[in-house]
Amino acid sequence: MQKPEQETYKNYLLRTVTEEIGNVFARKMDEAKKELFEMDYKVALESTEEILKNYKKLKEHITLTKQEKEELIGETKEYQEKQIESIMTGLFSEDELYLESLLKSRCKTKMFLAFIDGIFEKYLNIKSNDKIEIRKRTILKELYMKGAKQSEFIYKYYEVDRTFYTDKDRLLKDLAPYFFGIKGINI
Repeated sequence: MQKPEQETYKNYLLRTVTEEIGNVFARKMDEAKKELFEMDYKVALESTEEILKNYKKLKEHITLTKQEKEELIGETKEYQEKQIESIMTGLFSEDELYLESLLKSRCKTKMFLAFIDGIFEKYLNIKSNDKIEIRKRTILKELYMKGAKQSEFIYKYYEVDRTFYTDKDRLLKDLAPYFFGIKGINI
């Protein structure tokens, strides 16, 4: 009679330990998910700031002068003429590959900036007379889109530096979801 009672107790212990291990595992998994979301959010905020910092440079990168456009058109025509010959021989010179790489890079940058411009346009067209919203839009327009120097911008528009940094952080938090979707939201 003692054997079945011991078996039952053994099963009870096994079941209890298994459940407890499952609970601990579930808690640890939830903690890990939360850490990942927090990490994604921090990366999204940092990436948003980098996008804003480099916006003006990228705009200048894709803006071609008249001479550059003419050179590019000439090189493109030459490239198209050589393309048939290259297909037949199956060989591409380093210069052709480099030119194609540059064109692709510039094209990708242009597409990315068109996406960013759309986000900026939507953000700037939000109708609000709230002082904070107006200051955030001013930061976006003057500092990032027009490329003003941060120290000069703060001197011109702000009496207290801390207010600027608070507004800038709010702007980054506002724009991050537009750029990175759910990862840009602090869940």
